[in-house]
Amino acid sequence: MADLSFEHVAKRYGDVSIIEDLNLHIRDHELMVLVGPSGCGKSTALRMIAGLEDISDGKITIGGRVVNDLPPKARDIAMVFQSYALYPHMSVRENLGFGLKMRGTAKAEIDKRVDNAADILGIKHLLERKPRELSGGQRQRVAVGRAIVRDPAVFLFDEPLSNLDAKLRVQTRAEITKLQQTLGTTSVYVTHDQIEAMTMGHRITVLRDGRIQQVGTPQEVYEQPANVFVAQFIGTPPMNLLPGLITDRQLSTPAFTIPARWRDGHVVIGVRPEHISRGEMFHAFVDVVEPIGHESIVHLNVNEQRLVAIFDPHETQRAGETIGLAIDAQKLHVFDKATEKTLSS
Repeated sequence: MADLSFEHVAKRYGDVSIIEDLNLHIRDHELMVLVGPSGCGKSTALRMIAGLEDISDGKITIGGRVVNDLPPKARDIAMVFQSYALYPHMSVRENLGFGLKMRGTAKAEIDKRVDNAADILGIKHLLERKPRELSGGQRQRVAVGRAIVRDPAVFLFDEPLSNLDAKLRVQTRAEITKLQQTLGTTSVYVTHDQIEAMTMGHRITVLRDGRIQQVGTPQEVYEQPANVFVAQFIGTPPMNLLPGLITDRQLSTPAFTIPARWRDGHVVIGVRPEHISRGEMFHAFVDVVEPIGHESIVHLNVNEQRLVAIFDPHETQRAGETIGLAIDAQKLHVFDKATEKTLSS
């Protein structure tokens, strides 16, 4: 097994900077998720680990060894792609063992590793089928199995669930998480889906425009976002943001006014939908109610400011009515308006 580090890594195409001064240490046995919107540099970072992209500056180490100039096959990594990348004319067994065959591994060892991976993934009954005979979820298992048989120091996952339907995504992400826990292989997982990031990663790295915004456990990043971008990107529905002004130890927003402990100035106030409840702190007009079974997502309007709240589905709130609300002041997030960085700590 191995740890992995980016040290002042940059990637540029001419004058266009994709990644700038990336510093990140991924621990041995850890599943690190790189998450962010399209174009943030997360897949580029993964491809640089794999050796599929050259780096412009800095260095990448795997197990303490600098790999900048090593070809992909010498880096002891295995990558699972979004597109599965299976050979259509080969059986599942042949797909699983092909990489080992190209490395000159003995047939007995190939068979042993393929059977072991098939057992782990529950696809032994599929070994003689061709990819066209498999469902999307089964193809993804084969792609993961092809990585397992190599017994690499590091697994790399590049948005592997994007082609699956919603139900299969939930099922397969649990399978990948359990697999990583079983094997203990250091893993880097790239996704734009923050739910995947929150449910799978030991830690997550939030990227924006090629720069790290925050690194931490899913709970740390959710409960203590470092800035406005992280606050809105992590969480479903996203955090509500309100303009605020602090004067004379009073915080005023379009919805409510409460005592404040922060310095005077213009701020941005963040409140999670689950921290809005029924009460009499202020009143809001109900625009839309979205019942989704275990909860209702309620879209509100207060003084032209839109808010989203999560309520118990058995509470009575109907579109077109005005209801009383309260905010859990202990759960507010306060960000400096100019820098967008948190003032909450």
